[in-house]
Amino acid sequence: MSLTGKLLGDCAPYIYNLIYDIDVRMLFIECIDEPDTKQPDLRIVFPEILSYSETNEQSKPDDEYIDDLVLIDEIEKGRIAIHTYKKKIEITLTGKPFTEDID
Repeated sequence: MSLTGKLLGDCAPYIYNLIYDIDVRMLFIECIDEPDTKQPDLRIVFPEILSYSETNEQSKPDDEYIDDLVLIDEIEKGRIAIHTYKKKIEITLTGKPFTEDID
C-alpha cells in the first residue's frame, strides 16, 4: 500500500486546511470527507521536520476550487513529497507521519 493510502485511509482527499508550523516543526493536513459538509474528518501530521519547501504547481492559481491530495510519496528515507492539485511540498523529517481523527 502506498503512503497516500496508509495515511488517507477511507477519507476523501479534499483538503480543509494545510498548515506548516515552523515553531513546532510540524505540517498538518486536515481533510474533509465531503466537500459539501466542509467539516474536517482526518488530520495527517508530519512531525520533526528538518526542512520544508513548497512550489506552486499552477501558472495561475484558482482559489475557487478546493485543493486535494494527489500523492504522498516517500522519495527516500526521511524525505517525503506531497503533491496536491495546487502545490508540491517537499519535507525532510526524522519523525514518522501519523493520523488523528477529528471529532
